[in-house]
Amino acid sequence: MEVSEQQKGLLEAMRTIAQHEAQRNSGPQFQTGVVVEDPAGYKCIVRVNDTEKTCTLPEHLHDWVSKDDIVQICDMYGNGAELMITGSSGSTRKKTLVVNDEDKDKLTGGVTKFADDSGNLTDNTLTLE
Repeated sequence: MEVSEQQKGLLEAMRTIAQHEAQRNSGPQFQTGVVVEDPAGYKCIVRVNDTEKTCTLPEHLHDWVSKDDIVQICDMYGNGAELMITGSSGSTRKKTLVVNDEDKDKLTGGVTKFADDSGNLTDNTLTLE
């Protein structure tokens, strides 16, 4: 059975589409961005390369991520359909509390935003006495 020119063209078109889809949906991709406003529950707006993206903030990070924090985002499927914040690497704010373990000679924790007496997150100055 001979393959006609039309069949060759159809096969080439299918191969091109398949390659494009494979590249577009290549799996998880990671980005870094800055939180532009305090998260609202599981919704968090992050600026990545001058573009604001809506991301999911997992429950275990609710107390750790706030406005101006630098966060890592995982594009779960590599197509922008599901963006998940996977961690925070600090803040662009100047007032933060960092815990240094002198025995291990490394930073072991920190806080980038403080809660007032009502539980609201603030950028108030913390004084240790």
